[in-house]
Amino acid sequence: MLKEEDDEKYGIHSRTGILSILRAMMQSNCLVTCHFGPGGHQIPTAIIDIDGGNGDMVLDYGPDETINKRALEADAIDMVAYLEKVKIEFTCEGFEKIEYEGRDAFLALVPRILLRFQRREYYRIPVPVVPPVKCTILLAGSERVANQFVRVEVIVSDIGGGGMAMIDSRSKVGFQAGALYRDCLVTLPELGTAKVNLQVQHVSEIAEGNGQRARCAYVDIPETTLSLIQRYVNKLEQERRRKQ
Repeated sequence: MLKEEDDEKYGIHSRTGILSILRAMMQSNCLVTCHFGPGGHQIPTAIIDIDGGNGDMVLDYGPDETINKRALEADAIDMVAYLEKVKIEFTCEGFEKIEYEGRDAFLALVPRILLRFQRREYYRIPVPVVPPVKCTILLAGSERVANQFVRVEVIVSDIGGGGMAMIDSRSKVGFQAGALYRDCLVTLPELGTAKVNLQVQHVSEIAEGNGQRARCAYVDIPETTLSLIQRYVNKLEQERRRKQ
């Protein structure tokens, strides 16, 4: 199931980011479809408990005992779900049968990699170099500057309704996958400033020079802020079409 190009674009590798998505699936009682075996067997299930400390999770037992037994014999089970219309995929390295709160259940390890596909309508568009779109990130200050923040400015390279990518040419931020940056200020030329929480999904090093490129997703973004960003995306798209 996991393809290299999908991992590059949509892969979540940090334990914090993976657990956050799995817990959101559990809280929303998200339906998860298990795919396994050469016969293409399927089992509908849902996450009913997560133990982040032990690194495992409990899932509902399937309705068909014959299929359940085949799932318990499988070396790998591909899991597919939709969380708020966003496709989620990951692979579990086998199931174990347990008793949970007086009923049968599956026990599985928390996946090491999880794919979170963006919504189609939330594609990202490259941002013009002039005028640049800048993002100000607040970093915790040093011990000598208690309760204060250091402001670091980076350049946005592409943007969409689901997130954005940023270039930190001098690696001042020190991006790491899974890190969450709150109250980032994104200046949108001619439209205003958007305040967003950004969670890093993927980090790559810039080939020329000491720098990083971070692909981020919005977290808990208000509809008014999302509307402002979408207006800017629409503006860029209109300008792109005029030049064609």
